[in-house]
Amino acid sequence: MKFRALLQFSVLGMGVLAHGIAASATLLDVRESIAIAAVPEVVWKAVKDFDDMRWHPAVAATRLTAGRNNEPQAIRLLTLKDGAGMTEQLRVHDDARRVQHYTMLESPLPVTDYDASLAVTPMEGGTSLVTWQARFRRKEDAPVDDDTVKKTISGIFAAGLGNLKQLLETTR
Repeated sequence: MKFRALLQFSVLGMGVLAHGIAASATLLDVRESIAIAAVPEVVWKAVKDFDDMRWHPAVAATRLTAGRNNEPQAIRLLTLKDGAGMTEQLRVHDDARRVQHYTMLESPLPVTDYDASLAVTPMEGGTSLVTWQARFRRKEDAPVDDDTVKKTISGIFAAGLGNLKQLLETTR
């Protein structure tokens, strides 16, 4: 009987250790940037509203479910064109610095601990650099590896930034 209790304790301990290892999975980074031939004020106006991501081609609708637009702790539900939903919470919105920082609360993406920011900075000649970056971990039970997750997030960012560039540069 003592052996059985020791065995159960050992198995439990290995489970806790494995969970601790999974919880400390590698922190991954993705960063995409694009230069847009428009002044920063125009670009910021197009992306700054937390309750409006119509500039991203994969987003069908954006709706606040809590809080007020552009105020920290506001929560938005993004409905994607394929019907999937993502819930994100605004952490920082800074019009003066033209940056917003948010976290993902729920998503079909195989990520956890997701923190992202979107920033618009001035460049020479009245153009802007838009940078979208995120840090996250791959979910323990994800059916894909770290590189695939990074490529997926990078593709999402690149599609959004490319569409934003097209929208703003063709309306000039």
